[in-house]
Amino acid sequence: MRSLPACNVADTAAAARAHGMSLSLLVERTMQAAGRRSVQRLYVGSNLCSQYFLRQPEQVWREAFSLCRRERIPATLVVPVFSQKDLAEARRRIDEVVSAHGDAIDEITVNDVGMVTYCLDRYGLPLNAGRLFSKEPRDPRYVELFEAKHAVGVPALVTELFRRGELQGLELDPTHAALDLSELRGYMPHLEVGVHMPYCYLSTGSICELAGIGRPVREKFRPNAACTLECTRCAIGYRLPYGARLLKFGRAVYFPNHDCTVCEGEDFRMIVSPFDVLVPRRDARIEHGPTAVRFQADEPVRAGRCASLAAEGGAR
Repeated sequence: MRSLPACNVADTAAAARAHGMSLSLLVERTMQAAGRRSVQRLYVGSNLCSQYFLRQPEQVWREAFSLCRRERIPATLVVPVFSQKDLAEARRRIDEVVSAHGDAIDEITVNDVGMVTYCLDRYGLPLNAGRLFSKEPRDPRYVELFEAKHAVGVPALVTELFRRGELQGLELDPTHAALDLSELRGYMPHLEVGVHMPYCYLSTGSICELAGIGRPVREKFRPNAACTLECTRCAIGYRLPYGARLLKFGRAVYFPNHDCTVCEGEDFRMIVSPFDVLVPRRDARIEHGPTAVRFQADEPVRAGRCASLAAEGGAR
């Protein structure tokens, strides 16, 4: 089994400059931290935040797709869920991005059924079901999740869409100790499976506490409020009393699961996020409170029929 290396700069591309890096350097360091020597695909846009997608600077979009052209790698445009008030603006923005960079974009990842229909009818590009479609249990407080192998099934919400061929790929999170893809392969042999790593998306919402920091009290914490991408300059780490660690980046919460393995499957995409590069390591000053901690661990290559997410796919 081979893992195909991809880099996910959706939600984080604009943070590269704020951290003194070019986007190409961010991608390079991200893949090196994951133990990979190359990257074969770039994920651009936003997985979880409509405001980030709408407000990512044009120069960041251009830099991302210029990197794809220069390195001759394809791009996946990642589209989040939009509120009704932002839907018209979102459609215009997607149109602009696809029109300007359609030569680099060969597929779109969507996160709600409405966008499946819209993007399929309008652009005709292959579509993936994003990580928001997956309702697999995910919570670091339940230790048993990280001691078991989990057989991944097709989400009930999109089973019919896959059966009709409207979706070609499925994106997953490292929710357990091991992910067994054999059921997916049996249901759809040609399904393109991507696993986000090493951070598992835990929860998200429509309110961003980071965007409300500098606002008057009466204007704080409004759902889907416009922002100035405060997430590019600030992240929050939590070490919980029972040992679990969480990362708040933008309006989503993640937890690290570096040791997750993928078993019993064919080739899959290893979609690496750059949080370990963007969030600096600092000593925890409050034992059980918010800390700015870089969550990282050694990633051993597992033996047997499981391939570590951090292992170099070309050097099996």
